[in-house]
Amino acid sequence: MQAILLIPGNGRQFHLGETGLDDSSDLLHSDTLFSALANVYECALSGAETFIDLVGKGKLSFSSGLYAMLEKDTLESPLLFLPKPTVTYNNVRDRKRYKNIKYFSLGVWHEFCNSFDAEKFESDLDLSAKPLVGNEFLCLDEELAPDPEAFGQGSFRSFTTNPKVKVHTTLQGDRLYHETTVQFNSFVVEGQEYEGAYCVLFRHDLTNEQYREFLAALRIMADEGVGGQRSSGKGQFREVREVTIDIPEREGSAAYLGLSIVSPADGHEFDALERYELFVRGGGSLGWKGDEEKHRKQARFVKEGSLMRGNIAGTILDVSPEAVEDSIFRNGSNFAIPICTAP
Repeated sequence: MQAILLIPGNGRQFHLGETGLDDSSDLLHSDTLFSALANVYECALSGAETFIDLVGKGKLSFSSGLYAMLEKDTLESPLLFLPKPTVTYNNVRDRKRYKNIKYFSLGVWHEFCNSFDAEKFESDLDLSAKPLVGNEFLCLDEELAPDPEAFGQGSFRSFTTNPKVKVHTTLQGDRLYHETTVQFNSFVVEGQEYEGAYCVLFRHDLTNEQYREFLAALRIMADEGVGGQRSSGKGQFREVREVTIDIPEREGSAAYLGLSIVSPADGHEFDALERYELFVRGGGSLGWKGDEEKHRKQARFVKEGSLMRGNIAGTILDVSPEAVEDSIFRNGSNFAIPICTAP
């Protein structure tokens, strides 16, 4: 499967708003990526309408920015991590360890597929005997050779929280708040330095010209940045790299894992969702042209890691506030992979 690595570099921080300034999304959600690319298309390429039309018609679809770990300064294939599927795990021995695990490596994902019961949405996968990167990223021993235990001592991603003061506001009262950011770190194991990245999986039916423009948009976005606090140096990437990820594609699978946030297009698509978690997106202030503050409409979306019985399409939502001329869209199109057992 085609993918793009967005490599930040050591110490780079990202503020990816979740519900407020004091927290940050863990993943680079697909709607944030969509908005950043639409802005690049509008300012530097063929226009935002072109990009929105490609996504809306299904000619281009992409996942959220998932985590990947790679050896620094090499072209070795990255170790991709997928969100832990939201199913019932029957073979849990250490409940605390199980709760800490948020992501599966591709090796663990393949084992999960072979242990998955598509009728009950259960898995007999044993999570206890496998090594971890940090406390959250579950791997196989062979993926962390030669010393799997050494990887538990460090991690390529952490969260930082710093006090801030609101300056440009008309509100009275306490202006002190805390801002949380995602920070990427490099760490050394057995003399080899490792670093993290966001990995965006994608499918497309683009012409050569449209594909080149899409890649150009990604590279411009890497320089311009994504998320909040870009003027203070957050949100930028050191490198954009095209890679291929070993994820099998199969039509007509009994179940799919969602790798983007999703807004079901209708009741039929919502009924296809089997295991999922909802969260609220939107509501941010626009603050245009000195007018009184306007806010985007809020909408509920399905988080990454959802399980569904069919590969639904999802939809793009208009979250424009009232009395605003230009439309503001939030991407709820679905990007999912089949849960395939070994042949």
